[in-house]
Amino acid sequence: MAVAYQSAYSSHQGAAPAPDHDSARGPGAPAGGLAPLLEGARARGVADALEMAGQAAILLGGAGDVLHAGPVAQALLGEGLSLRNGRLVPGEQGAGWFGALMESALVGATHGNREELTLAAGGGGAMRVRILPFAGGQANPAQLLKAVVLLDRV
Repeated sequence: MAVAYQSAYSSHQGAAPAPDHDSARGPGAPAGGLAPLLEGARARGVADALEMAGQAAILLGGAGDVLHAGPVAQALLGEGLSLRNGRLVPGEQGAGWFGALMESALVGATHGNREELTLAAGGGGAMRVRILPFAGGQANPAQLLKAVVLLDRV
């Protein structure tokens, strides 16, 4: 079950080219129509870098929707954390803390002293789950990537 990077940026394909600057901000400033494309490329770069490093990672949008789940992360999904209808769903073991951690990360905050939790991993054993806000994601409306879920087998 491969989950590809979903992009809302495809609506810009085939559209007339954006001006090379935003007239409200002056020459040299990035055009508003270009910002979503640049942010999509940035998010794709994050996904590629995490995959090259072998880090199990899941990229989340602002509503908690899964934008990308790398193959290493997909192998860890199972009873403790699963992917259903484009969303991460925790098992009974971590439902309360998982929701609180995700909510905090999606608004750009961390959740007190409890920054991670341990859940059952797919294929047996356990995995450490960390949900981190994506730097600048909350302040930038063009950036779909709002948080990154890192999974590590323990």
